[in-house]
Amino acid sequence: MDSYRIFQEALSSIRQNKARSALSGFGVAWGIFILTVLLGVGDGFRQGVMGMFDVFAQKSMFIYAGTTSLNYGDKSEGTEIDFTDDDLRRLRSYYSGIEAISPEMYRTGITARNADKDIAVSVCGVRPDYFRVKLLETGGKGRILNSLDSKGGRPVAVIGEGIATALFGNREPEGEKIDIDGIFYTVTGVLKSDNIFSLSERNSVYVPAETFRDGFGDTGGFRSFCMVLSPGTDMELFEKDIRNYLAYIKGYSTDDDQAVYVSNIEAQTSSFESLFKGLNILIWVIGICFLLSGMAGIGNVMLITVKERTSEIGIRKAIGAVPESIIKMIILESVCITLMSGVIGIIAGTGTLFLIDKGIAAFAQDSIMGRTSVHPAAVLLSLGVLVLSGMISGLFPAVKAARIMPVDAIRYENRG
Repeated sequence: MDSYRIFQEALSSIRQNKARSALSGFGVAWGIFILTVLLGVGDGFRQGVMGMFDVFAQKSMFIYAGTTSLNYGDKSEGTEIDFTDDDLRRLRSYYSGIEAISPEMYRTGITARNADKDIAVSVCGVRPDYFRVKLLETGGKGRILNSLDSKGGRPVAVIGEGIATALFGNREPEGEKIDIDGIFYTVTGVLKSDNIFSLSERNSVYVPAETFRDGFGDTGGFRSFCMVLSPGTDMELFEKDIRNYLAYIKGYSTDDDQAVYVSNIEAQTSSFESLFKGLNILIWVIGICFLLSGMAGIGNVMLITVKERTSEIGIRKAIGAVPESIIKMIILESVCITLMSGVIGIIAGTGTLFLIDKGIAAFAQDSIMGRTSVHPAAVLLSLGVLVLSGMISGLFPAVKAARIMPVDAIRYENRG
């Protein structure tokens, strides 16, 4: 019996038992549906989370001052650490890998005004290097702070979208002035807020560090700074080294873990990547478990099919059908049921992901979820798993069918 004829007979058997084939294939369709949806949502979640880090340069690091927890030298326990411009100069001189470095000076709960409108804002004093570490953009209109703003101590500001909307409505804010704590600043640009991290900038104002100090009478140190390092830098080794160097220049113990806090962006992104790899493996395990239950259902149905077709199989063997053709027929029927059910599951899953994307776009634009997707490689792998599961599901019934003897089939037909 040739392969095409075997295939036709397998399809004919499926058509003659539509209800049974549909019910047996439901488990497989449901399993591949769940796998498709979980993979798509997982990928969307990964894109959303990893996209948040796009606002930071990859080799970036943020250092936050803490409080000493050990007595060491002239530093007693509970001493607050702060940083100075001289510290930043020493760091840049000591580490050739530092490409950009900037202080962060914050004031929160400050009122910004324009005409008869006002809004509570956070004001941050930075230097132009800050925007090489934190990749904030103005969306094509206006500009961020530059070196001339910093050197000249200009009263200029880059503001978030929330501030622009609250103070200026539909007007373009570039070139307009806002009153912050009694000083008028000229707006040079409005920051985009297109992901979760940059959304936090909606009510933020960035001004030159020198202007910040003049405006707020801040002549002391600052509590945090950030930097971006050259591409070849080993961030893990650098973090250990800078902790020790900061302990040396600030005079606290190298064993004091609470004196400064280091946020290593590359280490954080690597941790999330590892998390999502593990999550992806878990999704595949869950999906395959669903498929296994579907395979068991198909195997049971094929056993019933073999039992019902005992006399037919016996007659086939009596007129010369070889066991291999019987095995092919049963396995092919199993594969067809599995594959058709799987394709239906993939189509339903893809449609569900499309609806999820539409729902997020319509009702949750600020969601951490990115665009869901199922990569072609995952679909092909799923189809491969389906074919394999179909073969496995039909293997035992097929072997059982091949062992049927014609005389036993006749006895089975005439049992009574």
